[in-house]
Formats: sequence, structure tokens, C-alpha cells
Amino acid sequence: MKSSPLLVLVLVLALPPVANATRYDFVRVDDPPRTLVLNARGDRLATLTDGARTAVFRGPARTFAEPEVTAATVTTDDWVRVAPAPWRPGGEQDPALAKWLTTALQDRSPDVLDVAMQYRRNTPDLRDDRGVRYAGRAFFGPMVDGERLSDADFNDYLGVPWTYPGGVVREPDPLRKDSLDCSGYLRMVFGYRAGYPLGWAPSRTRLPRQAKDFTAGAPGTVIVADTGASPPAEDLERLQPGDVLAFDLDPADGPLLDHSAIYLGVDSAGQPRFVSSRKTYNAPTMGDKYGSSVLTGDGVFAKVFRLARRV
Repeated sequence: MKSSPLLVLVLVLALPPVANATRYDFVRVDDPPRTLVLNARGDRLATLTDGARTAVFRGPARTFAEPEVTAATVTTDDWVRVAPAPWRPGGEQDPALAKWLTTALQDRSPDVLDVAMQYRRNTPDLRDDRGVRYAGRAFFGPMVDGERLSDADFNDYLGVPWTYPGGVVREPDPLRKDSLDCSGYLRMVFGYRAGYPLGWAPSRTRLPRQAKDFTAGAPGTVIVADTGASPPAEDLERLQPGDVLAFDLDPADGPLLDHSAIYLGVDSAGQPRFVSSRKTYNAPTMGDKYGSSVLTGDGVFAKVFRLARRV
């Protein structure tokens, strides 16, 4: 942090509806404005950021690794969950958010980060009771005339139609079956799998279709603002696992944000590492082949990192 968090308010509540409910402290801090949920010993159990539906909970430590393409690993006890509504000051007093929070504090089912790992190479297929393959290795896109195509959304991977607000139905593209471009990957992980509302155009309440739409017209809270250049190292200290990252990867389209990723955390080499669906690697990866998946140093992605948003 550039400055120490500012303590502004402490509330002590027992969250319903569980027997022998545990009492928690709800502490307000800034940069960005958020609520910390603490137990009686002062341990942080959860972080809930104003305006964001993604929240981080403390749970058992696990390690993410991809030894085929990086020696670095990410060990974290942060678990990322999606709330039924954006957090706000005093959200713990809202019955719907309080009920969700009570459950999420004890939840050990696969979280956003676990789900994100299920689309890399050498991951097993998972199918629902209809036989739809909803997880397993994803390609970035098909190869056509020597070029790797993008524009593969989550429902292309699934091979199912999707109905958007207003009744607009988007049919899957058979050519892009089993593929996810960078934004399609985010929409699969946060949206189809974790329940975040999905849109097509820029929206303040729904995940948009393209990386460029994570600037002004997107849901959530900006954690690292886009200044047109790589942010200073101290700005990266505000990141937490599950944040959406955006990059200006292609110089041909000007300052447009054209690549997106999910922040995993600080890796075993002390670098901030992410996972994204990569065109050159033709799969989601946290690895370093064709460019290191880190936000610091002299790698291509570190040089073109521009924005972080907590959705």
C-alpha cells in the first residue's frame, strides 16, 4: 500500500442464520474502500470491496502450478467468491448479503481460482447431467488459413445458445467449439460457472464481451487505473486474487485494451502472476511460454499491463 489502511468503523454482529452463530467484527478501510471481516482474534476472514461482487475469503492454502511452462507456483489461502449483489458499506446488515456471507465463510467448494485452472492443457473433461462438456482443455480459437481466430465466447466452447437481456439469442459457432478467447475465458469462469450476470455490450452490471469494455463501462471498482502506461509497482500492492486485468497487447489497434486476465497472486519468485487464455499458446495458462504471465519485469505483458478492475 502507498499508505496504511484507514480504520473508519468497527461493527460487531452475529450473522444469521446458523446455530451458535459466530460473532464477527466488520472493519472499514480505504484504498480501495472495503469491509474486512475479522474473527475474535483479529484474523482477516474476508475482504469485501465496495461496488464489487467478487470477494476474497480466507481458507485452506492450496498451490497452483503448471510445471510444463513455468517453474513458479502460486500458493494462496485466498478463495474468491461471487456475491449476489455488489458490496456496499453496511452490507452485512442486508439480509440477502448477510445470508450469502454466512455461507461463503464456510464454503470449501471450488472457487473462481479453482475453476480458472480447469481449462488449461492436460485438465480432465467435466460434463453436466445433460452431457454438456463445461470444463477441460480450452483452445484459444481455431486455425483458419494459417491464422488463429479469436472471438470464441463461453457458449461457443459449450456448444449451446445463450439468451441475453431483451431476448437476444446468440447461437454457438461450431467452428469455435471447445475454444475460449481471453474475454470468453473470463466470462466462462466468472459468468457461466460462478454466476456473474453476463451481457454483450458495455454495462455497469454485467460482464461485457470484450477486454476494451473493462475500462469505463464495466461493473465493479477500478483498482489500478489506466494511465496509458505501466503502473508503478506500489499500485500493484492493491491487487487481490480474482481481480480482472487488462492489457494493451496489440500496438496495431492504438491504445485499445485488447487482452484480459485473472490475477492469481504473488508467485514463489515474488512476482504478481496471472492466468489468461493466450493466442500464441492456444490455451489458458499461468505459464511463461511466449511471454511471462507476470506484471513486473521486462516481459511483454508487464510492459503492456494497463488496468485492474475488481468486478
